[in-house]
This record gives sequence, structure tokens and C-alpha cells, in this order.
Amino acid sequence: MNGTRLLKPQHTSETKDVCRVVVLGYQGVGKTALVVRFLTKRFLGEYCPTLESIYRYSSDKSDEDDVRMDILDTAGHADTQSCWNEGYALWGDCFVLVYSITEEISFKEVQNLRHLLEAAKRQNVYFCVLVGNKNDLVYDRQVTTSQGQELADDIGCKFYEVSACEWNQLPQVVDIFIDLHATWRRSKQARDGRPRKSSSSTKFRQAIQKVISGKSSNVKKNDSHQ
Repeated sequence: MNGTRLLKPQHTSETKDVCRVVVLGYQGVGKTALVVRFLTKRFLGEYCPTLESIYRYSSDKSDEDDVRMDILDTAGHADTQSCWNEGYALWGDCFVLVYSITEEISFKEVQNLRHLLEAAKRQNVYFCVLVGNKNDLVYDRQVTTSQGQELADDIGCKFYEVSACEWNQLPQVVDIFIDLHATWRRSKQARDGRPRKSSSSTKFRQAIQKVISGKSSNVKKNDSHQ
């Protein structure tokens, strides 16, 4: 939804177990590509950079550990600081900070976003991950893997370097969101004093890997018949 209005979360019985994830980053770094790859397992090359959308994700209801997320895909801007909306910080429980390994400016902007986020959240608990996207474009690399890891260590969060357009990296893209949700849920259950449920994320990853393996096998069979 363009111009999405963000409200402070109201923790009703329907929303209290929904993890709110905000995806932040410089324009053109592939935020929407990552979200769409996670949600649909597909890659779409072109998006409208001015759109801001909220997506609902819910795992299979038969799973012991029901994973539910509202994912806010923020609009891309050249100057994230001037376009910063503090409502992102108030609305979100978790944050995905995305930069492109091919654009040093996007790496600098994600550092600005980190400081804006910390200032807005103040002492409130939140969780984030740092994602370097487009690692398939190795010859255009401007940000090293070690730079990304150093920033993640400084923030105190997990670091992923992925390519949303590469089918064989789907498990890593899935891990970004599923692991972030698992961290949020563990913290929430500890605060609520509830025992931790066994997670279904392993089964989810195994299913994804099986799909990818099956696709790779079909490609090899087709090649052998040519």
C-alpha cells in the first residue's frame, strides 16, 4: 500500500503472536526482492520503488510452532535520513537492514538507519539482522564480506550475505526471516514465562531444500538427454 499508515501495535488476542518485521535500506538494494523470494519462492526483477507494502505470512497451521509475521517492505529513498519515519521503529518488533554489496553508499546508509533505529527504540527491546544482497555480482563488489561481518558484530546481530535472484540461495533467504522470528519468539516467551515450543523451522528448511534438490535433479536429467 502506497503511503501505508503505521499504528502503534495493539496487542489483542489476534495480534499478540504476530511478529512485526520492518525491512529497511537504501533504494534499489533489493528489499522487495528478498521479501517476495521469501513469501512466494519466486524472483521478480522489476518493482515500483515508491511503493510501501505490508505482507502477512503464516506457516502451515498443522505445525507445532505457528510462525506468523507482518512484513513491512519500506519504500526506497536516496536519502534515508531525511525520509526516516519513526513510526517504523514504533511499529516493528524486528528489523532487516539491507544493503547491496555493489554499492558502498547503501552500506553507509544502512549504518545511518542503524543509528536512527537505536535512537527511536531507546531502551526498548528489538531484534535485527544485517543483510548484504546481490552477492552474485562478485565483479561489481564494493563492500567486502568482512566489512559486513564487522558491522554486524558492532550492532550485535546476525549477518547474511545472499542473492535474492539466485534460486539455490532460497534457504539462506528463508533463514533471514525464520531465524529472526525464532529469536523474537524466544524472547517473548521468556518475558511471558511460557515454556518454549519445539520449532518447526527445521522441517520448513528441509522442505525448501528438498524442492531445490528436486529442481536440480530435473535439470541434470534434462541435460543428460540432450
